[in-house]
Amino acid sequence: MNASPPCSSFDIDDMQWRWPGRAVIKRLLDRPQWWMGLLRRYWPIARVPFTRWAMVTRFEHVREVLAQEQVFQVPFDRRMMELMAGPKFVLAMQDGPEYRRQRLQIMQAFRLEDVAATIAPRSAELAEQIVAGCSGRIDAIEDLLTRVPTLLCRDYYGIDVPDPKLFAQWTIAVSTYVFGPPSDKPGPKVATARAAANGMRPLIDQAIRNAKQGVNPSPTIVARLVAMQKQSAGDPSDDMIRAELFGMLAGFVPTNTIASGNVLEMLLRRPEFMASAQEAARTDDDELLWRCLFETMRFKPINPGPFRECAKDYTIADGSSKAKRIRAGTRLLVSTQSAMFDERRVVEPKKFRPDRRNHEYMLFGYGLHWCIGAFLAGAQITQTLKPLLKKRGLRRAPGRDGQMQTIGLMPAHLSVEFDP
Repeated sequence: MNASPPCSSFDIDDMQWRWPGRAVIKRLLDRPQWWMGLLRRYWPIARVPFTRWAMVTRFEHVREVLAQEQVFQVPFDRRMMELMAGPKFVLAMQDGPEYRRQRLQIMQAFRLEDVAATIAPRSAELAEQIVAGCSGRIDAIEDLLTRVPTLLCRDYYGIDVPDPKLFAQWTIAVSTYVFGPPSDKPGPKVATARAAANGMRPLIDQAIRNAKQGVNPSPTIVARLVAMQKQSAGDPSDDMIRAELFGMLAGFVPTNTIASGNVLEMLLRRPEFMASAQEAARTDDDELLWRCLFETMRFKPINPGPFRECAKDYTIADGSSKAKRIRAGTRLLVSTQSAMFDERRVVEPKKFRPDRRNHEYMLFGYGLHWCIGAFLAGAQITQTLKPLLKKRGLRRAPGRDGQMQTIGLMPAHLSVEFDP
């Protein structure tokens, strides 16, 4: 790899959308249900004329596409390799022995018992400290919803983060680039994303060295991966540990930021959502609070749905009146957001129902690439929002500060106020 550029070469604002029509696209994505409903009804498998793109919007078709992982493949490997040479990370892999081996390693490092032992209590502690010290006004995105998962990168992952704000911006730049619309060539933001990756890499490598030297004996993720290496004759290798940490970090801070940021935005838009969530928070009913937040997220999820690339010709909804032949090489937006509002499969989709059945959700994906860190995300988001939701008079700050500001689709700033 080339030497890392100086940090001054990185500016998160370079990740902003600057192409014509961006404001219209943002508005369409912010309130999409009217046009998604039209697609579900009339063109549920819609090919975009004169392009290699298609969009899938009905529940059963979305589920079919995501279940056919060998046909409709994840397209992230090219961009991931542009930023981090070495072994592929599971998010960029298809099913097979290597995928299953690496996923097992990750599940052995990220343990379910960590939720109660580390993630929930540490998230709660950090969030309570931040909210208590903000004197009735806070930039809820930058100073709370992004900061807490960033600090967990130190406390839970085992990565020394000298500058939490900059580190968070690095992960956001990497995630925005890697998981954006697929392309055959480097995207226009590759230089910024590469600078971000070059900032993350030395911190990951130092964490691996520290774990090998026993500098931090606590049960962090990097310490567990190094312990596996010692017990298994060098497997996973240092390169694999680096790839796994890089991939999980690039998913953790950005995904939890956009998820919790969008939830807060919807709570502020919909007073009935806010009332239910605040009641659960004030009664310390964490399970109900998570159900309220999860249902709120359905109305504004992290994205319209995952991207996929068709590896061979395939007919979606074969044998039905909506059957559509998808040619090899076609890129698809598989809209899980639309699917969760499909009245053919989802009960009262337009209603806010925290008791909704789990199978009606696709917020963590579906099939092979269902979110590997879902249980961590749920606990972290719940405990981070909880102390804020307990506050009386929670409201937007006046003026522009009280409106969601984004980098692309990623929440960046949203100031709120509450009664002391």
